Amino acid sequence: MSKKLIYWILSFLFSFSGFYLIEHLFTVDPNVISGNGNLGILIIFLFTPVFISSWIFTYKLAKAKFVNNNKMTIGIFLFALAGCVLLMIEISDYTRELIIALGGTPDNPESRIYRFGWFNQYTNSLYFNVYTFFLSHIITVILGILSAMRRGKIY
Repeated sequence: MSKKLIYWILSFLFSFSGFYLIEHLFTVDPNVISGNGNLGILIIFLFTPVFISSWIFTYKLAKAKFVNNNKMTIGIFLFALAGCVLLMIEISDYTRELIIALGGTPDNPESRIYRFGWFNQYTNSLYFNVYTFFLSHIITVILGILSAMRRGKIY
């Protein structure tokens, strides 16, 4: 196994663990009252270099690996686009369900997040969840493939 692949696997796993921590440990359930502020911001800042390195390694790997077989690359590209559409549908449903569980948007006086804004201890999971993790990596793969196409490696 090459060093690049090992680095990618490690960064991918650490990045996933960061998303998992933010979603499950640092997002307050809608039925719990929290007055401690958004501690998830600390983890987000801590893991930001890990997230960025994971996207960079994914981009470089996609750009390097998917240039050998044109038919396979086009198939992966189309599959990735379809995956993006499905993930966006899931993210939309997830967002809708969370807003309902919170009692409404930050503008609604009956909502648990009234006057908190869209980024708070109750809504961390809107931005950092399994769906957004995979969507960000699939978009990075798409960008890697498009970059390889632009350089003339794929026709």
